[in-house]
Amino acid sequence: MKLKTIGSLMVIVFLTIQLFTGCKKDKDNSDTTTKGTVSMKIGDARISRTSKDINGAVVDPSKLTKCEIKLSSIKLKKSDGTYEDILSAPATVDLRNFQGTVTSLLSVNIPIGSYTAVKVAVSGASTTYDGNNYTASTTTTASVTLSNISMTVTQGVPNAFSSGEILFELPLAFTLYSASDIENIRLQFDAIASTYLVPYTYQTYTWNFAGINSIPNVGVILEEGIQQIKHSPPLGISITSGASVNYYGLHTFYDFKQKGGTINSHTSQHVFRGENGNLLVDAETMAVNSNPLTPNTISATGETDVRADETFNYSQIVAYLNGQGYSITSGKTYYFSLRKTWNITTDGTTYNMTRICEPIPVTIP
Repeated sequence: MKLKTIGSLMVIVFLTIQLFTGCKKDKDNSDTTTKGTVSMKIGDARISRTSKDINGAVVDPSKLTKCEIKLSSIKLKKSDGTYEDILSAPATVDLRNFQGTVTSLLSVNIPIGSYTAVKVAVSGASTTYDGNNYTASTTTTASVTLSNISMTVTQGVPNAFSSGEILFELPLAFTLYSASDIENIRLQFDAIASTYLVPYTYQTYTWNFAGINSIPNVGVILEEGIQQIKHSPPLGISITSGASVNYYGLHTFYDFKQKGGTINSHTSQHVFRGENGNLLVDAETMAVNSNPLTPNTISATGETDVRADETFNYSQIVAYLNGQGYSITSGKTYYFSLRKTWNITTDGTTYNMTRICEPIPVTIP
């Protein structure tokens, strides 16, 4: 009997040791041998200019004093097609607070392995434009509070969330190999390009408020190697007599490996975004841009602003869009974006990096 009892106790002790040594947990009960770390920051990629070469913004940035959105979920897509939720609770952020700055949004442990995309859900928004507050969400009726008469109206107010959450999924390829791996991701919202001007008329008076596009202007980058982290496009293009318009953009690059590099060449292509910025249709073919970049080298440390001169070939673009069934109406304002591919050499490696810049409002004569 004693031998049986001793044997049983030894088995219990062995299992107990296995329980505590074979499944070591960290503070959040994650298995430290199978999880790495993902940190996500949020910012506004647009650079403000003190002097602008072109006027005609659809939304006047100085009048947009609040651009608040509610992030209901952020998920990373695994290579097997399933998703890992990385936002522990809904977060409300004011995009206007992030113009030209970056702030931490979250940091979590996730299973090691390969990931292919990030999926973000937005379920509400609140903007203040020219003193008038617009509010919309998946659970409430869209409304505007007019500041000078202290009246809230709902009739005729568009709700970007009438069909539910705004969902967008962006490609993002990375792999966590071990528990010591840390991946840094930067989510970029453009407050100005994610909104559009809405006139509201009551009796004989008209007010303006800022509505949220059903597809906000969003980007995502991995903080690896040389990346374009900001872009300063013109705030509008006004066409005169159907002529082409020359403009420039300031593209800000940062080398997260601190090696420095050279931009060997660059291409340019305008894409059509429609009246509210929701489309993404080629407006011309991608072509090599022969205009020199100033400068064409990326510093190893700090931010590097690179000026790229562009041409909006109005007649060619209109003809190209007509051929695809899109009619451009005189007197209206449409959004366009610039898609660029940069050929970069850094740390002994040469590669192409393609970015789509923020939408640019273009007024048709």
